[in-house]
Amino acid sequence: MPTSEETADARQQRAEELLRAVAGGANLGEETLKLSNEFTDEWTARFTARLKRIFRR
Repeated sequence: MPTSEETADARQQRAEELLRAVAGGANLGEETLKLSNEFTDEWTARFTARLKRIFRR
């Protein structure tokens, strides 16, 4: 699993890509939804992994 610094850097990079895309004419709502879904997926995976570790004991 990537460290929190790596995921923060990746999120920062993705947010900057989103801003460039929107500035280039991309759909703001669609791009925002994609970014939000990526964030939610990442945290859901972390939460699931933590629960698995807890209940494995």
